[in-house]
Amino acid sequence: IMHAVNKVAIIDKELAGLAEPVDALFPKTAPYCDIDLTPRWDYDLEKAMLLNCNDELQTAVSSCTEHTAEFIVLEGEATLAALEDDIRADLEAVGISVTTRTLAKDPFNEAMVSGDFNMAFSETWGPPYDPHSYAASWATPDEAHFAALKGLPEPMTQAVLSNKISEVLTMADPTARQAAWYEILSTLHEQAIDLPFSGKRIPAVLGRRLSGYTAGNQQFDYPVHNVQVLSGSKTITVAPGGQTGLFVGVGRLDPHSYRPNEFFISNWIYEGLVHYGHNGVIHPALATSWTIADTQGGGQRYRFALRAGVTFHDGTPFNCVAVKMNFDHVLHPPLNH
Repeated sequence: IMHAVNKVAIIDKELAGLAEPVDALFPKTAPYCDIDLTPRWDYDLEKAMLLNCNDELQTAVSSCTEHTAEFIVLEGEATLAALEDDIRADLEAVGISVTTRTLAKDPFNEAMVSGDFNMAFSETWGPPYDPHSYAASWATPDEAHFAALKGLPEPMTQAVLSNKISEVLTMADPTARQAAWYEILSTLHEQAIDLPFSGKRIPAVLGRRLSGYTAGNQQFDYPVHNVQVLSGSKTITVAPGGQTGLFVGVGRLDPHSYRPNEFFISNWIYEGLVHYGHNGVIHPALATSWTIADTQGGGQRYRFALRAGVTFHDGTPFNCVAVKMNFDHVLHPPLNH
């Protein structure tokens, strides 16, 4: 499977240059991911035929060992359905017959949680959440990775891997942390849990009278406050889009429990104590600085210095009371679970 899928051809055909083929789960620009993982999961039809077919020249599908696989695809995802169709055709060339189930959202999620699939599309969370936050999510049985990791053999079983991920998240020494991530990522790569397919780009289309826009540092982050109107009306229309079309709602506008595709509107309205820069680097925002001190109980205490002269839109001062109210909200059930 890993060598049979022609990622370059499929991306060129279906994604119109808005992605690039990849050979690893995380990009090398992600923290602790600038490592060379082997073997390379690149397209090599001859190697795929050699691994699964008996014909010396590896030219006849009839000489291949027959395998079957079940692919689940979310209903309404036209782009993913097109990619699945091409992947299925590539796998058939090496004797792998694919059955596809197109499922509505709830049955799709149920199949992912229960492991009722052989292949399913998924994506990492991007900066600043890769690899640590995304890998930590594999320990909960509500994502496809939890089911996929059940087959990990000794010595790096699913339980061992989960413990190693928990440990690396608390390591203070950067050298030890890098070594731990190397072991985790190498195991995942060698066991072919994922077929790395493409790195996604988020396009932005602007009118000629606008300038100054720069892409956000997180997926679904569209920093329109950087846009400058060069001519005409100062009123502009913004239409954030997703794979299934334009977003038609912005959710509850709760900055502490938004869904990913509501991220952009939260950033337009709210600001945090800090914000993420390129590659997940943390920068000051409403806090100008902060200190971290160890406590006697083994925890840590963070002390933030707040930016002076800031007000809410109605003139109410921004102060420690407002910050405490937000932390109380985050730490209150159900958000603290």
